[in-house]
Formats: sequence, C-alpha cells, structure tokens
Amino acid sequence: MKKSLVFVSLLAIGTTSAMADTYVGVDYGANANTQKASGGSTVSRSNKYSDFSFKVGSGTDGDWKSQFRISSISYDKPIFDATHKTLIEFGGDVIKEFTIDSVKNLYPYVKIGLGFGSMSVDGYSKSSIAEVSFNAGVGVSYKAIDHLYIIGGVDYVGRKWQDIQVDLAGDTVSVTDGGAQPYIGVNYAF
Repeated sequence: MKKSLVFVSLLAIGTTSAMADTYVGVDYGANANTQKASGGSTVSRSNKYSDFSFKVGSGTDGDWKSQFRISSISYDKPIFDATHKTLIEFGGDVIKEFTIDSVKNLYPYVKIGLGFGSMSVDGYSKSSIAEVSFNAGVGVSYKAIDHLYIIGGVDYVGRKWQDIQVDLAGDTVSVTDGGAQPYIGVNYAF
C-alpha cells in the first residue's frame, strides 16, 4: 500500500507542471477485421469487434502528444473457445498534430502506437492468451470549446496472438488479425 501511495504521489508531482498540457479521454471504435489462423493449414475469417478505450495523455495543440490507454475489445465471434470474446489491452501512442492557418481549433494528426493485452481462455493448458498489437493512423482533433476536444480518425490495427497448443500431439495454432478501425472520441484537457 505504501509503495502505491509513493508512486501516485511522485506521478502527481511530476505531472503538476504539465497540467495545462494533460488530457483524459474516451474513444469508441469498431473494426471489421480479418483473422488468420495457421497450423496444419491457413484459415481466414471475418470477426468484427468494438473497442472502448480510456486514455490519459499530454502534449501541446498542433505539436507532439503522447498517450497511454486501456481498452476493452469485444469480438463478435469467439477466437479460441466458445465463451470468451473480450480482450483487455494496455497501450501507448505517439501523435503528431498539425495546424491549419485558415482554420482555427482544427488539428489533423498522424498516430502510431503499440499495445499488449490478454484474453481469458478455457480448454487449454493456460487460462489466458497474450497478444501484441501495432496501430498507425490519421485523424482530426477539433477544439469545440475551452478544454473539450472532439476527435475522429481511422487506424490500421494489426494484432499477433500468442501461439496456442490445440491438442495433445503438440499441434499449435498461430492467430493474427488486422484491419481498418474508424473511431470517435472526446478529450478533456486540464
């Protein structure tokens, strides 16, 4: 408990000077991606998902920003077993915003990021399976009123799941998925 309080205190002290550049936000996105599973043969299928993210970031309007996020990603179809379809992912993004001289409060941006997550599974030697993701995209941030930004964009998201053993003979399956993910969101800057 004491370690947690010390960490939170140091984090608060470290971010106090940058409070004017700090923001929190939420995003909602949806993806109609293609999953590929390969083992003895390769099988492709469509598996849509929705992605709800909470994020904390820092940076200057029209310049560089960075953010950390936690996402709850719910797939339409199960990936590894019949019951679990939700992935919890932690990630970070680097964002470069640009200014448009003729349009005030509109900031187009490019973004790149990484994520790491885990999903519960049943019927395998492990109770969860890990994944790593990569995203790159474009979007726009609009400062609607003081402190409040409306954002929207499209990311390409690629994900590689941990190989998983599917039978006692030691056969493994490797799963990847990827596709374009449009999203909308709101940021509140302090």
